[in-house]
Amino acid sequence: MMQRRAFLTLAAGAAAGAVLPFSARASGPAPSLPALDVHPGRIIRTVAGLRPFRAEGYVVRAERFSRRQTLVHHYGHGGAGVTMSWGTAAETVRVLESATSERSCAVIGSGVIGLTTALMLLRRGHQVTLYADALPPHTTSNIAGAYWGIASLYRRDAASPDFMARMRAAARYAHRAFQHLAGDPRYGVYWVRAFDLYDRLPANPASRPDMPELFPGFSRALGPDAYWGHSAVDSFHQLMIDPDIYLRALMADVENAGGRFAAARFEDARDVSRLRERVIVNCTGMGARALFGDEQLEPNRGQLTLLLPQPEIDYAYTTRFEGASLYMFPRRGALVLGGSHGRGDWSLEIDPAEQDRVLRGHGEMARAIAAG
Repeated sequence: MMQRRAFLTLAAGAAAGAVLPFSARASGPAPSLPALDVHPGRIIRTVAGLRPFRAEGYVVRAERFSRRQTLVHHYGHGGAGVTMSWGTAAETVRVLESATSERSCAVIGSGVIGLTTALMLLRRGHQVTLYADALPPHTTSNIAGAYWGIASLYRRDAASPDFMARMRAAARYAHRAFQHLAGDPRYGVYWVRAFDLYDRLPANPASRPDMPELFPGFSRALGPDAYWGHSAVDSFHQLMIDPDIYLRALMADVENAGGRFAAARFEDARDVSRLRERVIVNCTGMGARALFGDEQLEPNRGQLTLLLPQPEIDYAYTTRFEGASLYMFPRRGALVLGGSHGRGDWSLEIDPAEQDRVLRGHGEMARAIAAG
């Protein structure tokens, strides 16, 4: 992993805002791809989780917590926790080491943000204990889509220019970190072909060419019917992360680096202040609202339906159906169908109507892909 100087170099590059060319072409023959089998009998399970969303973007900052303790916040990644984890963990380590010289750290929260932050601190020579009341596979991170993409991370009209510069630097850092893990079967990180499909190209599509190095092989097809019934199709290659494999590997890396895991449940900030460590790193995601009073943090509910795997499916796509988003991501152990975004919805109950919408939408996509 890059150290502090490399992170600052990346940040400077992000501020410069360099833009590389990308290719755009008229529509041609659609790629020949194997179609999904979305028969309801292939459903493995349907799960729901709460993305920790902040309109202004994620929080990384340090503050005095008690007479003897420094508190460093690292939370609020919306639907991009896995995506941004290495980049914002690097930012957190930089902020922590600027705020205090203490080396004894407690990381609270055992999702991808907590595990990645703990590992980076250990590699910097800190002593780390990770406290949580649940460990993988029983975390919100385990039910993330975990396709590398900056989704539901911030609201464009609320994020500051400073945040956008930091976010871009962190995204570049994170993408490079995952590239180093791709292909190693221990981590479950691999490249897939990806397609963003639009009926009308938005002003700021998800596959923005303003950071072209994050979308290798990017091209854009435009036309009345570019293909698969859409008038604009962005294609590129992107990283896919299998959370069940990846989080187990991160836990092993933390333990091998000397980190400790401890069971703990925190009801309020006073419980946190009783920890013996001099530095507390808050990686609790949605828990930061109750523990530390962040009223800007709100849930963005997501629901995923997992199907039996199809080994021949080596591509991912995002589109819209019935006015809402729709996506398919392939994993070794399942096909992930999703697209739910329930801002302000705290429910973890399965919504049958949303599951039906997702299955019908992917069924239409399967028929369009089969037709070519």
